[in-house]
Amino acid sequence: MVCGVKIQFMTLFSTPLSQNRHYCKPPSRKLAKYAESLYARIGERQYIKRAMIQLDDWQPVQNQCHANAMILETYGEGFSAVHGWLYLDYAGQTDFVRFVAHSVVKNQQGDLLDFTPAATGTAHYPFITAALSNSEYEAVLNALLKKYGATNCLDYLTK
Repeated sequence: MVCGVKIQFMTLFSTPLSQNRHYCKPPSRKLAKYAESLYARIGERQYIKRAMIQLDDWQPVQNQCHANAMILETYGEGFSAVHGWLYLDYAGQTDFVRFVAHSVVKNQQGDLLDFTPAATGTAHYPFITAALSNSEYEAVLNALLKKYGATNCLDYLTK
């Protein structure tokens, strides 16, 4: 349990994201500043088209968005991994917003595609690119993991 929420690996909670309203303080000033910068960029958020992508001997695995994106990029079919965050504002009913780590891919035409299978009933949340290198993004996720034990959430106080 992290911040009162049971977490599944790197993408989705065991209960709907909209029901998890416990604030998790960023583990460092650097991450708090990064959360602030994400919040300043919410105008860039977009709903990513969901797509079914599978190759001859591989198909994406639910709750493994980061691995799925990196594997698809490695296959060399013209896809590149794009790391970022799902944006949850809880319809203004909390004093914080939440960014949940998520990865998608960009195709050769420049379209972002979310191809990781979603659990039945999972809402479609807007996405904001991380604007970090792969190693910087991984460092953020590792810092969150170190602080909370098993989370992929970065929260920002809005009030």
